[in-house]
Amino acid sequence: MSLWEIFPYLFLGHLFGDYVLQTNYIAARKSKSLKVLGLHIFLVLLSQLFFLMGNNFGLVQFSLVLLLSVIHLSIDLLKFYCKKRFCITWYYYIIDQAMHISSLIFIGLFIGPLQPILLRTLSVILSVMIFNGYFVGILSHLITSNGRYTRDYIGYVLRMAAPILYYIAPYLMLVYATLLIAVLFKKNTAFNILNYIFTIFSTIILMEVML
Repeated sequence: MSLWEIFPYLFLGHLFGDYVLQTNYIAARKSKSLKVLGLHIFLVLLSQLFFLMGNNFGLVQFSLVLLLSVIHLSIDLLKFYCKKRFCITWYYYIIDQAMHISSLIFIGLFIGPLQPILLRTLSVILSVMIFNGYFVGILSHLITSNGRYTRDYIGYVLRMAAPILYYIAPYLMLVYATLLIAVLFKKNTAFNILNYIFTIFSTIILMEVML
C-alpha cells in the first residue's frame, strides 16, 4: 500500500490509542509516572496492531509498529521531563501532535503492501470522528481556558457527527454548519466558537485529503 492508502489506518491507530484508550487515570498520571506512561504506550501499540492487522501483516510490519511505539514514547518523554510552562500550552500541544503525525508518515513510507481488515473508508471516517471529538475539544480548551479539561460528551457527539454527514453528502455540512450557528447564538463562548471553526475546517480538510 502507498502512504496515502495506509495513512488513515496509522492515523486511526494513533488517535484511538492516544485518546479513546487514554482514561482519566492515565491522562492525569502519565506525566508523573513512568509506569503509567508505559501503560499508555502499550495501549497505543495494541491499537496500532489492531487497526493494521490483515493480509500481508508480518514480522516487518510488526517491527515497524514497535518502532513507531518507541518513537511515540520518545515524544511523550519530552513532555514528561519538560517542567516549563511552554509544555502545557496549546502551541506545544500542536507541536506534540505534529511530531506524532510526522512519525506516522515516516513509518507509512516503509510499511509495505497491506490489506487491513477494516475498510479504508471506514478508517477515514472513524479517524476524523476521533480527531474532532478529542483533539479539537482539547485544543479549544487549551486556547480558551486555564482550568482543568473535562470531557464534554455533548460536544463529542456534535463534533463527531460532522464527518459522517460530510461522507453521506457534502451539502449536509452546510445544514450542519447552519444548525451549529443557531446553537452558538444561544451559547456564545470562545470555546464553542473555536470548536465550531475547527470542526468545520478539520472535517472538510481531513476528509478531502484522506478519502
